[in-house]
Amino acid sequence: MSELTFVLGILSTACVTFLFIKWLLQNRGKRYPRGPFGFPIVGHLPFFGNHPPSTFMKWWKSYGDVFSIRLGSWNAVVVNGFKAVKAAAEHPDDAFSGRPNFVSMELLIESDNEERFAFGNFSPVYLKQRKLASKALRLFTSKRSEVIEELVTNEATSFSDSLIRKYSTTPGFIELDVQTLVTRIIYQILYGRGKQVDVDKHVKVIIKSLDEINEFSGSGSPIDVLPWLRYVMPWKITAFRQTIAKADGIMTEQVHEHYDSFSTGNIRDVADAIITSDADDEDNKDRYVLTRSRLNFTLGDLQGAGVDTTNKTLSWLILYMTKFPHVQERVFAEIDAIVGKNRDVALNDKPDLVYTNAVILEVMRIVTQLPLSVPHFAMKDAMLNGLDIDKDTVVIFNLYSVHHEKEFWEDPECFRPERFINDDNKLDSDKCNHVLPFSLGRRRCVGEFLAKMNIFLAFSIVMQRCKFVKPSGESLDLTPIPGLVYTCKDFKVLVQKRN
Repeated sequence: MSELTFVLGILSTACVTFLFIKWLLQNRGKRYPRGPFGFPIVGHLPFFGNHPPSTFMKWWKSYGDVFSIRLGSWNAVVVNGFKAVKAAAEHPDDAFSGRPNFVSMELLIESDNEERFAFGNFSPVYLKQRKLASKALRLFTSKRSEVIEELVTNEATSFSDSLIRKYSTTPGFIELDVQTLVTRIIYQILYGRGKQVDVDKHVKVIIKSLDEINEFSGSGSPIDVLPWLRYVMPWKITAFRQTIAKADGIMTEQVHEHYDSFSTGNIRDVADAIITSDADDEDNKDRYVLTRSRLNFTLGDLQGAGVDTTNKTLSWLILYMTKFPHVQERVFAEIDAIVGKNRDVALNDKPDLVYTNAVILEVMRIVTQLPLSVPHFAMKDAMLNGLDIDKDTVVIFNLYSVHHEKEFWEDPECFRPERFINDDNKLDSDKCNHVLPFSLGRRRCVGEFLAKMNIFLAFSIVMQRCKFVKPSGESLDLTPIPGLVYTCKDFKVLVQKRN
C-alpha cells in the first residue's frame, strides 16, 4: 500500500467518522419512525408494486402507524389509520400542511411564478385563497342553489337518455360519457350557463389535460421525486408543459371575459363569486389583491379537482351497481318508493334516501380513489405519535388505510353499504366521519360540499332512470388503475330504461 493510499484512507475514515458523530449530536435523543429497507438513489420506489396502498398496508403492520420510506431524493413518512391521520392533518401550527416541491408542482407554477391553490405551499397567500374560494362557493350556492340543482338535473337527465339511446341493445364503454357529463356540469358552475359553444369547445381539452396530469403526477411517479430524470426524459417535461398551457388557456380566456363583463350584484357563477368575495373582504388587512393569474389558478384547481374526482366517483358507482345488481335494485326501489316516477330526485330528498347515501359512501370507502392524498410536507420539526419528524420531510396520509382499518370496519374488503345504516334506519355519523375522500385539516378539499351535492344528484337521477346490466362475457374487474386519482378499468355495460 502506497503512502498516498494510506493517507487518503485515513482522511476518508476521519471524514466519515466526523459526519457520523455530527449526525449523532444533532439527533441526540430523537426517536424516528422505523421503516423497510430501501435502495440508494431510488429509495423504496421499486417496492411499491402495482398497488402502492396495499404495499403500505403490509408495512403498516410491520412498522406501526407512522413509518419512514425514501421517495427517490426525498425523505418521507407514511401516516396510517384514522387517529394518526387526523392527528397529522390537524397538527398544531399546521406543521404538516406544506407541499413538497415535486417536479410536477414546480412545473405548475413556473408559467406565472404564482403558487397554485391546491398544490402551492402553506402560506398567507394560500390561506387567503382558501378563505376566498370557500366564501365564494358559499356565496354562489346560497344565492344560486336552485340554478345548480336545475343544471345538474338537466345534464343528468340528458346523460341518462343518451346512455339508453346508445347502449340499450349494444353494450358500450361509458367512461367518456361520464367524463363529459361531469365536465359540462363543473364548467358551467365555474364559468356560467348557456355557453354551449364554449362548453363544446373546451370539454374535450379539459378531459385530456386532466388525464395527462393524473398520469404524470401519479403516486410513486419516478420523474416527480427524481428531479434529474427531467434531463433524461425531457420530452415528458415538454409534454406536461403543453398540457398545462392548454388547460390554463381555457381559464385565462374565461377570467378575462369575467373581468370585462363583471357586474356587482349579479353573481352568474363561481368566477363572479370569487371576484365579489375579494372586493367585499373587510378583513383584507394585508391588501391582498386578487390578480388574474391567482383567479386563474383558483378556478383551475376547482376545475381539476371537481371534474377528476367527481367523474371517477360516478364511474366507480356505475361499475359497482353493474357488478352488484341486487344493490342497484335496492337503490332504485328506495328512490321509487320515496320520489316516484313523476318527478326527478331533488336535493331535498337526500335525508330520506338513506340507502342511496350509504351506497355512495361505501363506494368512496372501498375504492378510495385518492388513496395516498396529495403529498404533504413538514414545514418545521414536529412530533407525531411520539416520533420525531424532521423539517422538509414529505408526509403521506394513507387514506386507504383509514378506509380499510379492520379494527373499525370489521370486514373492510367486503362491499356492504348497509354498514353505514343503524337500527333506526339513519346514517351512522361515526362511520360517515371515517370516510375521507376529501382528506382532513386545512388542506381538506374546499369544494367538498359542492362535489357531494353533484355526486348525489347525478347518481340518484341516473339510478332513477337507468338500469345497468352486465353484458355476457364481461368480467367487470374492480382492480383500479393507479394514478394521482385511481381510475376504474374500462368496462362495457348495457343501459336499459326504467319503467
